[in-house]
Amino acid sequence: MLLASLGRVRGIAHTSCVMAPVVADFLQGAAGREYGVGAKEKLQLLSRALLCSRKQGSALMWGEHVALARAILDIPRSVQGVVGEFGCFKGLSTCTLSLACKMTNRRLVVFDSFQGLPKTSEDVHNFDGTAIDYKEGHYRGTLDEVRQNVTAYGAIEVCEFVPGFFSDSLPQRPQDERFALIFEDADLPSSVKDVIRHTWKKLAPDCHFFTHEARDYEVVRIFFDQQWWRGELGEQPPGLVGSGIGLPLSRIGSGLAHTRRMHQR
Repeated sequence: MLLASLGRVRGIAHTSCVMAPVVADFLQGAAGREYGVGAKEKLQLLSRALLCSRKQGSALMWGEHVALARAILDIPRSVQGVVGEFGCFKGLSTCTLSLACKMTNRRLVVFDSFQGLPKTSEDVHNFDGTAIDYKEGHYRGTLDEVRQNVTAYGAIEVCEFVPGFFSDSLPQRPQDERFALIFEDADLPSSVKDVIRHTWKKLAPDCHFFTHEARDYEVVRIFFDQQWWRGELGEQPPGLVGSGIGLPLSRIGSGLAHTRRMHQR
């Protein structure tokens, strides 16, 4: 089984001049070392991430799964907090995140309406000006569907599922909840703002906030909007690495970008 996994991973990685070094660095690098996670476990994680990225209903490509898994394995053991996923669609990204969380003894809290996107009149565009036609109910995955996928391909025992639109569910969360990493795939600018508004100050210093809207102009601009950040959070905007084209996880980039919450003086 391990040899078969290695063959699949090598075969896919070798088809991409971008993914080959990403995979090699993930397997041979220090990610997970603090947790006793070795190359064998990381190879199994790569193989499962590849499977999930290829299943119908996956919103993330394989390189994005790998980047998120690595970020979780890179969280220092001393950092307290859960991993938060905001928007999970069918739960296939949840599978990879949950496996990485299990390896690092962290809990994964999954926030989603499980009804798809809310009704919206917001305008969202790619950086080339093309409109993105988001509609009510898009990206709907029921809680049963998500749980079934995570049970089959992930580690459901580390997961907590929080149903509801973010504007309703997030204000109800414990004030002392802390995040060691956040992955947001909320699509709508108003929903992204809800996530930032209610979680940013709960994110541990120097920890990552990932977004899957790297190519959505109206979302990216949020991370540079000084007036909004000063008014809502009393901080300077953090910027966003990967704005416009995403992190270099394929020949055409990706949908994934990230920022980091720095220590406040």
